[in-house]
Amino acid sequence: MGIFDIFKKQDKGDHPKTAKQRKKETEKLLKSLHIPFIDHLPLTEEESDVRIRTGQEIAERILILVYLAFLSEVPDEKEAVINFLKTHQLWDKVSPDEKKLYQKKKLTAQEAINILWRSEAIWLLLWSIQKVGELKLPTAQIEVSEIMARLPELFADPKNFIETAVVRPATEVLDASDLVYRLHWATRNTGLNNKPMPAKLDASTVMERHYAVNWLTFYAEEWDDITTDT
Repeated sequence: MGIFDIFKKQDKGDHPKTAKQRKKETEKLLKSLHIPFIDHLPLTEEESDVRIRTGQEIAERILILVYLAFLSEVPDEKEAVINFLKTHQLWDKVSPDEKKLYQKKKLTAQEAINILWRSEAIWLLLWSIQKVGELKLPTAQIEVSEIMARLPELFADPKNFIETAVVRPATEVLDASDLVYRLHWATRNTGLNNKPMPAKLDASTVMERHYAVNWLTFYAEEWDDITTDT
């Protein structure tokens, strides 16, 4: 059973699930997994109010993150990568902070680590455009090969990947958003109290997923401005 199966038992008809219902379903799942939560953690967005990025925006963001990760490992390809992004109208979508990294002569060790951890954000974004079937509990870092298998070959024309990207229904995106929000509280609370991580959660994986889903749902307009409040 996937972690989102519990959410599939929702009211039938034309009425969207409310944020309160979603919170209760998430808490039921967390309880079954012995993951701590607090009742007074706020609700996430109502389905009627939420804004979600388009499939094209998501696909473009995935490619920008992937090519930055590639460049962090193969810095000699800097010129080729930037030219590729410019050729396919992606360079203007690169955030200001990312442009500094793309153009930097040499990344620091910490910058390279931070870039590679973005693979977890990429995985959630791939899930959001239905390139990943099931979003499992975030307990370990995803293999890069799993990501690359769902993308066009490096330096291949990304037009079809971008234009055919289809976003999951809002209710599924909000289920993921509510869950990762409460998982992030659990990992932060556990860390602050020096306790073993519940359900073998990986705190960094949770944080990257939270960042990605907050961008998906316009927690801020720009990628660089996203926060992961809990």
